[in-house]
Amino acid sequence: MRAPAWYRSLLRLFPGRFRRAYGAEIAQLFGERWAEAPGPEARARLAMEGAWDVVSGAVAEWTATARDGVHGLRGGGGMDGWTQDVRFGLRSLARRPGFASAAILTLALGIGANVAIFSVVHAVLLRPLPYPDPDRIVVMWENNTRDGSRGRNVDHPDVRAWQATLPELTVAGYAGNRPTLTGLGDPEVIYTARVTDGLLAVFGLEPSLGRDLTADDDVPDGPRVLVISHAFWRSRLGGDPNVLGRTLTLSGEPWDIVGVAPDGFDFPGGAMLWQAMRHQEEGCGHGCRMMNAVGRVEAGTSRQQLQERLDAVTAGLARDFPDAHRDSRTTFEPLLDTQVASVKTALWVLLGSVVMVLLIACANVANLLLVRSSERMGEVALRQALGAPRGRLVRQLLTESLLLSLAGGAVGLAVAQWGVIMLLRGAPASMPRLDGVGLNGVVLVFALGVVLAVTLLFGLVPALRLAGQPLTDLMGGGRRTSGGRRAGLSRSLLLSGEVALSLMLLLGAGLLFGTLRQIRATDLGFDAERVERFRISLPESRYDVHASLAFLDELEQRLTALPEVDIAGSAFGAPLGSGNMSTGAELLDRDPVDPADRPDIVVRPASPGYLGAMGIPLIRGRWIEGTDRHDSEPVAVINRAAADRLYPGADPLGKQILLHISWGFDDTPARTIVGIVGDTRSRNVTEPDQPTAYVSNAQLGVENVYMTMRLARGAPTALPAARAILASM
Repeated sequence: MRAPAWYRSLLRLFPGRFRRAYGAEIAQLFGERWAEAPGPEARARLAMEGAWDVVSGAVAEWTATARDGVHGLRGGGGMDGWTQDVRFGLRSLARRPGFASAAILTLALGIGANVAIFSVVHAVLLRPLPYPDPDRIVVMWENNTRDGSRGRNVDHPDVRAWQATLPELTVAGYAGNRPTLTGLGDPEVIYTARVTDGLLAVFGLEPSLGRDLTADDDVPDGPRVLVISHAFWRSRLGGDPNVLGRTLTLSGEPWDIVGVAPDGFDFPGGAMLWQAMRHQEEGCGHGCRMMNAVGRVEAGTSRQQLQERLDAVTAGLARDFPDAHRDSRTTFEPLLDTQVASVKTALWVLLGSVVMVLLIACANVANLLLVRSSERMGEVALRQALGAPRGRLVRQLLTESLLLSLAGGAVGLAVAQWGVIMLLRGAPASMPRLDGVGLNGVVLVFALGVVLAVTLLFGLVPALRLAGQPLTDLMGGGRRTSGGRRAGLSRSLLLSGEVALSLMLLLGAGLLFGTLRQIRATDLGFDAERVERFRISLPESRYDVHASLAFLDELEQRLTALPEVDIAGSAFGAPLGSGNMSTGAELLDRDPVDPADRPDIVVRPASPGYLGAMGIPLIRGRWIEGTDRHDSEPVAVINRAAADRLYPGADPLGKQILLHISWGFDDTPARTIVGIVGDTRSRNVTEPDQPTAYVSNAQLGVENVYMTMRLARGAPTALPAARAILASM
């Protein structure tokens, strides 16, 4: 197994005797590791480790060679010679403070930018997950082979089927949850996960205290038990050693603590508690895709073998339950890849951009050295006349370059530290794995490697050119001929490289700027100016569907009466946020179609005030009104995208549509379309508007909503008043 060509070339940094004795063995060992690397990220880590091993090993070998005097350089061999070079280099740079300052500042900016961005790339993309054998942890989802849609959630029977038939896979299902925690100070909405069983086993972990959730907990009307995070145990419960058996109140219901997770575990996405799923197949079985799935693949199982086994299980489900699993295929992907998929390309592009900035900086400093070399021809001529060989002169000049690089690297680390702080402040909340960003050991090793590379990049060409000049040219005879032409050619090549790199950066920046302009110019379909919102989830144990709707009606009226608020309204989910549920739409004025062929439509339960609070324009018909209750005619309001998709060339007003979805009121009546509103971006800015149906929440019965308030002009906020109203209610 041969090592890559770049690695074999890198081995030339070693002294010749060492390379002849050990080079083939080192290359073969690296080639074996390279062939066994499981993916691009693993190879990237291996490449950095291998490059650092070669560079550091080569420095050590050359130092030993210099100490023993084997290199044969005259005039200051061994460590005394290196010390002499450093002293001479420091004096030489001190005599030209302007040149030294310009070179150090230029290098500091390039090195600092690279170190700062690499610290993010390493923490987000290259750092292994903090679990045993993290490469064996995968995320699973369903794809629709008919329409090509990917990444669908899975249902509870899927998870149970995998657990029962795939011994090579340990799998657990989970779904995010945001209950209200009471009894530990002020009421607080916290992030939890409802899980099936065996979540800690998937990650190769054991509880710090107690036990994990089991399959006996995930049964209808099963025990209300949960596992708490180590951080929650320490910060909220004081690290109580007798915590097992204590009760937490979540959304008005008591949940008993049966375990404490190991320190640092917070999957998925910062979860503080893990509640037993207590799933009921009745009403949410095959086809009720409300869960995510994560699994651990047994050692020795290849990706192809696991995919074949998953295909066999899915084929069996499609045969037994065709309406739910027809045209489905289960696939999987490493957990790390799914966590960083949204930022992976952007971070690599950003790192490539700052590498080009560093190359430009090196070209600038190399040009400065070439200009300065004309001032040093007399000095070099004198040293050649005294017998200094070319190798000795090159070493002296490279030592000066190394001093500049080290100084630039030291200042660059300060620039990088500031850059990391700025990056963390400006990073979006959705950016994954930012907890490990910083100037840690790996980043410092990278910085040292950059310093050594920079030394060669900007110092080698000027050193070789100056040390390789014939003595007659240095003394003046050929100074205006061959030396001048070579110097001009070197500077022209460096300048051409700078211009090319700068043009690439400018073109990339221009494309990025154009993309950002398009995104900023995108009509989102709503007006977020002077809008505040908060999420409220009423506990089912205290509020049935009628009580929750009465609570939300009163809350909306009292918020609208505030002087700080023009209008308030509520809806399930939020544009460009969470809570985008969808279903198949059945058009009752058409012939029935296969359920699998029904067009998908986003369903958003809303209150009468939501349209005004969000600034969504009404195009035709009417909006949801206060009289649209459960005992009145069921209605729906659709957006323009739904009208164009479902009723092309026809008037949808008055048509009836059946949305196969229910909530508090367990019915799915036919709904009359009474209005058309403008489109809003549901998931992100770059995706096209999705067909959406707004239904009166008073006819659906959702107790978990976002309350949206449009502030009066000049009002700074309405949240303190809203908190006071909620407390009084």
